[in-house]
Amino acid sequence: MSDFLIKDVNSSTTFRFEGSIPADLTGYDGCSFSASVSSHELNAVTKVYDVRPDRWAAFFRDLAAHWRGWQGVKDHESLEGHLRLEAEAADSLGHIRLRICLRGVDAPHLWRAETSLIVEAGQLDDLARRAEGYFGTASPV
Repeated sequence: MSDFLIKDVNSSTTFRFEGSIPADLTGYDGCSFSASVSSHELNAVTKVYDVRPDRWAAFFRDLAAHWRGWQGVKDHESLEGHLRLEAEAADSLGHIRLRICLRGVDAPHLWRAETSLIVEAGQLDDLARRAEGYFGTASPV
């Protein structure tokens, strides 16, 4: 699988992981992939370097395991801070707000782009399966 796309349930906003994730990574082997957001108001993409990319799959699997909601924010960030995701219950109807922060942290091109999208609790199992298909089997966060 060469990409993993998440769509907002209420708008045209999308978030995409893209690029090949090697299946033979072990220990703290790293790899690079792209992360992008797209909406009517914002288009941004950054290259992400991370070790243990399967931890992104673990993040989505954890959201699916707690689909009834949780207190506070669940978050995960790439090794060098190019990508940060924060998930929190948006309302009592099973909507989850996924806040996405992309950063260009390599001088002299320092920038930051943030947006949020809404997913439904019923989508979390599918998102976790697709994340595992993209990043590999999840290991504990």
